[in-house]
Amino acid sequence: MNPTLSYLQELLAIASPTGYTRGVQDYLVSTLEKMGYQPVRTSKGLVHVTVPGQDDDHHRIVTAHVDTLGAMVRAVKGDGRLKLDKVGGFPWNMIEGENCTVHVAATGKTVSGTILIHQTSTHVYRDAGTAERTQDNMEVRLDAKVTNEEETRALGIEVGDFVSFDPRTTITDTGFIKSRFLDDKVSAAILLNLLRRYKEEGITLPVTTQFAFSVFEEVGHGANSSL
Repeated sequence: MNPTLSYLQELLAIASPTGYTRGVQDYLVSTLEKMGYQPVRTSKGLVHVTVPGQDDDHHRIVTAHVDTLGAMVRAVKGDGRLKLDKVGGFPWNMIEGENCTVHVAATGKTVSGTILIHQTSTHVYRDAGTAERTQDNMEVRLDAKVTNEEETRALGIEVGDFVSFDPRTTITDTGFIKSRFLDDKVSAAILLNLLRRYKEEGITLPVTTQFAFSVFEEVGHGANSSL
């Protein structure tokens, strides 16, 4: 398989909504170290590596972000389902019907679920098809036998736990890639493959270059304030 696609599949498989990016940072650091680089992780989580060039008086920087859209638990409802708050900017209808994972901070475990509008059945709710998808009526139905708030909290789930969305990654026989979060993990995969080639083929760049993988782009800033 093309190395870029391999890196991309590995990146897409790591849940990394903004604020929950330790796993993807660890992956980047480990991958870059195996290539022979000495990556640096800043206090804000940005991972960057310096590639010396022929001209070291002038530097340039290239960047890609590996954080994604996601959500957080806003409340545990009386029926055991979860209300959400957005991480990043997207319309609620974009995630209706999406499989998701709740990352339980208290236990380190995960609980899967499905994001649905509360009015799921047209047989019960006349406005199931026309109701505006909002924070108030979108919820997570957990893949667990819970019927009330107490049973959900017994799983360790609490307000503030991160929720990631299934990327649904597919590579077609015709060479197309379909997935959530190609913005911007595909760029990160390309940079990783370039860095691999520089080491394996002994390529020296004309100018010293900083490769920066940022983890805060989806909430308004990327590498700009992370170096």
